[in-house]
Amino acid sequence: MDKWMSNNNFNKILALAFGIILFTMVRVDTAPVGQTTVDTKSKIIENVKIEEVGLDKDKYVLEYKDVDSVSMEVKGKNSDISFQFSDDYKVTLDLSKVEPGDNTLPLSYSLPRGVTLVRMTPKEVNVHVELRNTKSFPITLVTKGEPAAGYQLGTPVMQPTDTVEVTLPDNELSKVVKVQGTIELNGENETFKEKKLKLHAYDSEGKEVKDAVIEPATVSVELPITLPFKSLPLDIGFTGQLPDSLVLSNVTPELESVVVYGQANALAALSTYEASVDLSAIDSAGTKQLKVDLKPPAGTEKVMPETVNVSLTISEIAERKVEAVPIKLQGVGDGLEGSIVNPSSKDIDLTLTGAPTLLNQLDKKDLSVVADVTGLTAGTHEVSLRVSLPKFIALANSGVPLTVTVQLLSPATPVPTPHPDTGSVTTPEPSSEPVIGDEGATEKPTHSGEAGGGTATPDPTDSNPENNGTANTSANSENPVGTGGT
Repeated sequence: MDKWMSNNNFNKILALAFGIILFTMVRVDTAPVGQTTVDTKSKIIENVKIEEVGLDKDKYVLEYKDVDSVSMEVKGKNSDISFQFSDDYKVTLDLSKVEPGDNTLPLSYSLPRGVTLVRMTPKEVNVHVELRNTKSFPITLVTKGEPAAGYQLGTPVMQPTDTVEVTLPDNELSKVVKVQGTIELNGENETFKEKKLKLHAYDSEGKEVKDAVIEPATVSVELPITLPFKSLPLDIGFTGQLPDSLVLSNVTPELESVVVYGQANALAALSTYEASVDLSAIDSAGTKQLKVDLKPPAGTEKVMPETVNVSLTISEIAERKVEAVPIKLQGVGDGLEGSIVNPSSKDIDLTLTGAPTLLNQLDKKDLSVVADVTGLTAGTHEVSLRVSLPKFIALANSGVPLTVTVQLLSPATPVPTPHPDTGSVTTPEPSSEPVIGDEGATEKPTHSGEAGGGTATPDPTDSNPENNGTANTSANSENPVGTGGT
């Protein structure tokens, strides 16, 4: 080796070789890039969606944007471009510093590694931003279609709310007049239920306001679908008998009314609902709680509720005599005058039974005794009395009729005295017959009745007088509960 190194020609050749190598290395390093990246290519990416970022949605709403996507021309190595998806190319619109009104904003982009942008069309976007406003609206429900035949719609119940908030730009919010949900019916005969009924905002022309933000956007709805119904006051009636030593003093149902369901024609005939309490199972005084089953009246489908609790207060029976209760005369026909002739006092003493507390509270004004002479003609009649008593008060010995004697008289009819030709009026002759009617009457009656209830003396010109009848109907009390509290 030392021998070669000491040879001058060898050294020259070696130096020449190194020179050539160095020249080649420098030449390659300083060559233009375009000559060394022969695998670079370009590509056009269409319809790259613009993503909006930074908008304060509590304050603003983006009402308008003139483009939604851009076209991008990019370049890079074939391996970098060919194996990238369109989703790897991002274009964003920064709205963080936007102001209300019209704005022209630049677009930003993000490219895959190794890819560069040649051009992007467009590079900026025109937008219009409005201040956002919110207003509350009640929810309106409408139905399409019909329930089953004979059924009707009740009042819908909405959850969690029956009002919503609508958010829109000011100029759009002023157009909203209602928020509405639509229920589709198709012959249902039971309650319609929808857990997520979608709501929409509408303007005054009935057109939907598409961009309205409604909160909440859906509600849960229950729409009752029932037969026609009617609310009726609840009356309590009685079956069976209490022991003779007991009477009712108070009856209190837990409800004042019930609802009966049925066809309209059947409901029209109903004015009250009577529930029956069986008294035969009660054998002692005190307060009793009874559950009473409620049955649908004839021609109806159901009654709600199906049962009702009734509180009964039962007391030991007591007796009280109320004296001098006035008797009222009722039903005197036209052209007749009536009076009670027996008893002459025109009142009656009543012996009553009931609970001690109720009897002690009684006053004469709480009692009504009526002699009804409706349909009777002139003459003397025995008329049964109708006694009206407070609830749970009864007549002692109610089987014995109470009667009074009533006299009905026709008023005297005057006979005119012929006038002389001179036109003067002749004073009538005094009558030897008694005059019935107003005191001081000077005209002769056509017939009169004697005091004490005698029969009327007919005028010869009259037809045969009608036969005087005597009413023998039993005493009638309006209280449905007789002796013993029933």
